[in-house]
Amino acid sequence: MLQRYVLRELFGPFLASTAVLLSLFYAMVLVRGVEFLLGSAARPADWLMLGGAMLPMLLPQVLPISFLLGVMIGFARLGEDGELTALASVGVSPGQLVRPAVTLGLGVSVLLAVTVFVWKPWGMAQMRQTAREVIERNILGDLKPGTIRADLPGIVFHAEDVSEGPTWRHVLLIDERDPARSQALSAPLARATFEQGVGLRFEDGVLVQRASADEFTLTAFKEGTLMLNVADALNRRDTFRFGHEELSPMDLMDKAQDAEASGAPAAPFWSAFHFRLSQLLAPLALGILATAVAQGGRRRPARTAAILAMGVYLGFYVLSRVGVQLGEKGLLAPWVAGHLPVAIAFALGVLLLARVARQGVR
Repeated sequence: MLQRYVLRELFGPFLASTAVLLSLFYAMVLVRGVEFLLGSAARPADWLMLGGAMLPMLLPQVLPISFLLGVMIGFARLGEDGELTALASVGVSPGQLVRPAVTLGLGVSVLLAVTVFVWKPWGMAQMRQTAREVIERNILGDLKPGTIRADLPGIVFHAEDVSEGPTWRHVLLIDERDPARSQALSAPLARATFEQGVGLRFEDGVLVQRASADEFTLTAFKEGTLMLNVADALNRRDTFRFGHEELSPMDLMDKAQDAEASGAPAAPFWSAFHFRLSQLLAPLALGILATAVAQGGRRRPARTAAILAMGVYLGFYVLSRVGVQLGEKGLLAPWVAGHLPVAIAFALGVLLLARVARQGVR
């Protein structure tokens, strides 16, 4: 009953912290794609798909912080109400109060493992595909009558009107991407197509092509498609790139093995691989450390505990980045560099917990 009670006290702040931090991280990431997400062809369904696809990418960043906040704030509330002192007076040891934090940390670790190995690769693929589709639709959706688009160099486009689809009526398109083979397309109707890339499908049109400097050919056609090269526009507009963060642990392992086989440096990939594995164990180590810090020293209000939790996580994050950098430069073995922060947090938590057990809860 005691373990369940303490676990409930920790779970409430953990859940609230997760919701707040996820909202903040969502806003920070979505700002990177605001240019194409507010484009003429972006739809509410695209926002929903991107939001769902981003969740597994954000959880590994949010869960360790929110877990640390939940433990620190939960124990701070118990300390403020004198419950920690009361529990100590009836023989409840600090080690017993670690169990609820470790139980919650174990649940967070399992969720992180499922996210990192299964959910995140799916989310990254969906996010990349959705972003590409939105950008492609925006390129053609922004193609208005009588305009020249910077995304489509060498293309001059005229139309009488445009409707949803997009569909254009009474179209004239001049293609000067190759000056030696310039051509003009005229048709009463043109539609956007994305079946094999970004293109325009013309119906009942006429094609005029330059055969030589002073000779042109004219061809009438029932239906024809002009494919547009938008690779540069896609690369320029797609701001959802996150480097190694997009790679799963198995991807990092494959790249490390490929680098070793080709004689290239593999330490950066192995360091990142072990760091990803250490993230799965971080909640357990941070849970022990946070419980020891929360029970030691004077009583503190929840807001002070939250600030202290952020300070602890900042130190853990800096130590993690320093360890990875040392591993990438070959100054530490990759497995040491990756797991060093978690090992230090665990050892420090055990030492502080032993100190609290000797001195008692204050």
